[in-house]
Amino acid sequence: MIVSIIDLIKGRRSVRTYTGEPLGPVLTNEITHFINQTQPPLGVNARIEFIHTDKYDQKIQLGTYGYIRGARDYLALIYEESPLAAVGSAYWFEQVILFCTGFELGTCWMGGSFSRKDFKKQIQLNPNEKLRIVSPVGYAADKKRWIETLIRADVHHQSRKPFGTYFYDQQFSIPLTEEKAGIYAQPLEMVRIAPSANNGQSWRIVRNEGIFHFYKTPSYGFSDIDIGIALCHFDQTCKELGLSGRMEVGNVPSDKNAQYVISWIPE
Repeated sequence: MIVSIIDLIKGRRSVRTYTGEPLGPVLTNEITHFINQTQPPLGVNARIEFIHTDKYDQKIQLGTYGYIRGARDYLALIYEESPLAAVGSAYWFEQVILFCTGFELGTCWMGGSFSRKDFKKQIQLNPNEKLRIVSPVGYAADKKRWIETLIRADVHHQSRKPFGTYFYDQQFSIPLTEEKAGIYAQPLEMVRIAPSANNGQSWRIVRNEGIFHFYKTPSYGFSDIDIGIALCHFDQTCKELGLSGRMEVGNVPSDKNAQYVISWIPE
């Protein structure tokens, strides 16, 4: 299994067509163990449930409106409502997605293209809980060698908007260059290539006096989820590079085109 978070981020891709082969108990246990050994940040109360479409010899129908084909197993993200619930939960869910990527499993973030009614039949929700995201997890029908996946991913990532489109120095009018970002250029690059709702990439980051302030722009109601994924990529890459820091909500004003969410403070 690949252990570098940077390689996992680069190698992850959305898979919509699967072989139909179930994960089996070994992989299911590995993923479940990882889920149980981790938890969402920011004091968020959340859980991730496995849903298998074959249970007790009965076929379970889960609607994805034709968006996903051949998937047998799904992960479902459930959380209790709170100001940072979506951000912290999405951070954690992306950690699990990247863990699955290490086994060369396909996944696909789904926020609106699934039947909540079907999925809720398989999950016991408490009154204050919300089913927000699901992802299939399994073997891609067009599975390629890992190196081919990385090469294909690099081509896709290069098509994203330039570095300075998302990251700024001191204020929104000054783009942050990779050279000026220094040791934080790679964590920021991992944010740049992160998945987002409708590929909207609704995050913006302003570095001010060494602190990285995360902002969100409107993105079909999933901007908080996008921020959580971006924060996961940034924070986890920093940890891998030995750059310590903490996440904290500060007294930071919003911009006219972007709402402040949270800051990452070096320590």
